[in-house]
Amino acid sequence: MNAFTISSQQAAKVIAGILFDELSGEFKRYIDFLTAASWTGDTPIGANGIGLDAAERAHCAAAVERFFGLEGAIDPTLGAVVADWADRIETAAMRDLRRLRFKPGGRSGAAAVVEHAAAAVYKDAAAAANLLHGRRRIVSLVAPHGLIAFVTTVLAANLLRIESIDARGRALDELRDMLQFGDALVATPTIWRYLISDGLRAPDNVIGVAFGETLAPELGAEMRKSGFGAIRELYGSTETGLVAWRDTLSEPFTLFEHWRRDGDGIVRVNPVGETAFSSMDQLDWSDTRSFRLGPRRDGAVQVGAVNVFPDQIAATIRAHPSVAACEVAVMRQADGVNRLVARLRLKRGEQLNERAARDIDAWCRTQLRPPERPRIYSFEEPVAGE
Repeated sequence: MNAFTISSQQAAKVIAGILFDELSGEFKRYIDFLTAASWTGDTPIGANGIGLDAAERAHCAAAVERFFGLEGAIDPTLGAVVADWADRIETAAMRDLRRLRFKPGGRSGAAAVVEHAAAAVYKDAAAAANLLHGRRRIVSLVAPHGLIAFVTTVLAANLLRIESIDARGRALDELRDMLQFGDALVATPTIWRYLISDGLRAPDNVIGVAFGETLAPELGAEMRKSGFGAIRELYGSTETGLVAWRDTLSEPFTLFEHWRRDGDGIVRVNPVGETAFSSMDQLDWSDTRSFRLGPRRDGAVQVGAVNVFPDQIAATIRAHPSVAACEVAVMRQADGVNRLVARLRLKRGEQLNERAARDIDAWCRTQLRPPERPRIYSFEEPVAGE
């Protein structure tokens, strides 16, 4: 089990990701990506750092304990820097780490949290490690507290006994200079799109790893032209765990060994039994072990590798006192990026002008997470009687 030990340094990066999610999702605090990515064990929890007040400390400490299944491990009133909480988690985890809990991207509240037995998560890590066998380092551009990211960039790296580098705060030139023969670069397709469009090229024997949203064949072709001779795409979710993989984008996904097909669903073979799942996506089966992805079953769309729900976003915008009606649609750009478009109608008597538009946009910035915010607003004329 030593290979699965979570170090204080690794716990600190996970905790930093949890704090970012909780502060932005539950407390509506705006924190830019680069600032959050720069948080380490040395970052102060209070003043001159993350700036948690007493209520935020209590809430965030509970969220960290919930993630690791270690209730009571942290006294929220204590701790000057993130490492103080991470040390407590490392100590408690070495004694008893039996379950892990993850919150799907774009969801908020404790009710959204999904629990997995630690043994099942470790099984996912072993599968990821087999897929990454032979790599010398893992270079990550994803936050490590999502299930697939945690499995791939933390636990699998520990299993392989290789270094995992958090490169989220690196400029493109820095990233280009740091990549070495034998690395695996891990990013979501949205991040990959930016990297390739900005001219990133890989040295010999560097592979690309992608998950979180579908990797378009056109993007995969550009990645290969940029020197990434092998591309591994992972499929899974917070609800299920790590399910399948492929390294040829024109081919179906293949189930990992600890999964099997069960009719239209899938079954996870756990160390302590089996668990059946109905996939969030429609799976179009090629045979008993491979499938192609169909549309989502729950109405979610992915924006920047985060699941968002257009109907829920529209309902939030309709709660604005000036809005009579709202619908949110998804526009897929030529570059493969999903963007949200909001079609609004103001209440009768409300003036449709720049001030009203700015007020609604400000409302969205306080009520919605960045991936949920529409990129385009289209206003219609009020209807009589509204």
